[in-house]
Amino acid sequence: MSDPGSTPRAPRLVLWWEGLETWRQLAISFPILAVINIGPFSQPLLRSIFYGLFEGALLSGLMAVATATERGRRR
Repeated sequence: MSDPGSTPRAPRLVLWWEGLETWRQLAISFPILAVINIGPFSQPLLRSIFYGLFEGALLSGLMAVATATERGRRR
């Protein structure tokens, strides 16, 4: 059993992600989050691309802030 006062250890993938520099996190997450919006919502292609770029940027930024917060909390 773990010590009640100890912080549980994060999975290796999370530790790897938190170890990346912020610009690398954005470079990885933005294309994935932007492309996710293009196909499944049955919208016209140009509108879908615009939404993908907008939401990809917004969600990537939120992910970078959340990661920095969690990284700071673990240290």
